Amino acid sequence: MLAAKEDNKMIIFPTEKNPYPGTLIYDREGDSTLEKKVSVYYKPSIERLEEAKKNLDAIISRKKILDFYSCGDLTIYPINTKSDQDSFMQPKYSHIESIKLIGFDFEIPKNIEDVKGILKEDLPKGFIRDYDFGLGLQHNYRFIINAIERNEENNALIISKDKEIQLNSFEYLLDYSKYEAIRKKINNITTKYQGKACKEKSVLTYNELLHTINPKKYPEEFIKHDNKTISKIILSNNFNVADLSVETQKDIINIAPNILNILDKKDPEVIVKLHNDIEIITLEKLISTFDKNLNNPNLKEAYWQKLLSENSFILNLAFGYPISIVSEQAHVGGMRIQGDGGKISDFLVKNKNTNNTALIEIKTPHKDLLCKKEYRKNISAPSKELSGSINQILDQKYELQKSISAVKDTSRIHDIETYAIKCVLIIGKTPTDDKGKKSFELFRGNSKNVDIITFDELLERLNQLRAFLAPDKV
Repeated sequence: MLAAKEDNKMIIFPTEKNPYPGTLIYDREGDSTLEKKVSVYYKPSIERLEEAKKNLDAIISRKKILDFYSCGDLTIYPINTKSDQDSFMQPKYSHIESIKLIGFDFEIPKNIEDVKGILKEDLPKGFIRDYDFGLGLQHNYRFIINAIERNEENNALIISKDKEIQLNSFEYLLDYSKYEAIRKKINNITTKYQGKACKEKSVLTYNELLHTINPKKYPEEFIKHDNKTISKIILSNNFNVADLSVETQKDIINIAPNILNILDKKDPEVIVKLHNDIEIITLEKLISTFDKNLNNPNLKEAYWQKLLSENSFILNLAFGYPISIVSEQAHVGGMRIQGDGGKISDFLVKNKNTNNTALIEIKTPHKDLLCKKEYRKNISAPSKELSGSINQILDQKYELQKSISAVKDTSRIHDIETYAIKCVLIIGKTPTDDKGKKSFELFRGNSKNVDIITFDELLERLNQLRAFLAPDKV
């Protein structure tokens, strides 16, 4: 396609990369004014207009995309050239309508070849050079625009080689060296973290462009699982642990020793305090959940088994010595030749020092401990649930003692022993009336082979642990 002249306007050769390329219209304006100006317009092809499925008369036939000034500045007006979108031929971004380049000493183009050359050779790195894609920043650097647009009053971005970064009422002035630094950091992130690139770029540009200008209005954001960022959190010592996600708290605990080594023990008290704070807050959240659900009758045994599995240190509170979990839902023997009848314990644990095993059976807080009707005056018999649960765990103990050799072989766990298997039953809640307390304690005190612990007693032990860890907050 040859260039056609139309008075003061010249049509530029269309790009060859698009099957339906548009054209650029060169318009020299302002020759009689103090500042000479050349504007360049984009005109989509008829095919693109038809693809838009709109009334052709309702679409602007051309849209300004470039302004050249005699002072050497250039303003770009990025537009959306995707004909399948409602915003076709409208500004590309939500709020930013123009990007002005100051201090780059662009020459006023004299003809179509000059404009093509500037687009191809002279635009800064990171800019779209194909006008059929609407100009503006390349997709990989969209996070720069996204960050600036978080201040919805901004409608213009100025990139200057002469002025420092500023945040004005309607313009964001970004010095070119800062732009280049951010662009290179984005490239590094893309190369290093392909999977996490989007989140990191978003946080990076937000912190660089907004947090640095107004830290109070735009508090610093952090990347999850980024050791360098976690280090900054710790070293700032200016944050509330309760505001951090559980994942970030775990990351801090894991990285803290490494930071301590890097700092050559410059401020170990910060690390120790941080670790303690996280433990206390985690414990407080657990206590709150435990307390709230203690009176929820809809929660089944599986819920409480999962809660204790995820917070296995609670099980340690039921023993006077350190334990470790060997297996959950452990098969302890009793299976018939047909493959059924196996005995399953909720938790098989062992003494960390002696390897002696113990069985833990979990019921729910709403299992009755006593029969509702008194057996004799002021005395109640143990409930069916309580006595049945005791026999259940004693049967598991019996089967484990008989089958320990087979259990070791089939499970390939050999560091467990059955010298004196301890049985622990966690069930129900302590009776509230004196008669009930008496009956329960008489029965529990004479249950020599099974330790019976109620759920509210476990909660109280958690509260005691909380008081021990932070007595000043009780």
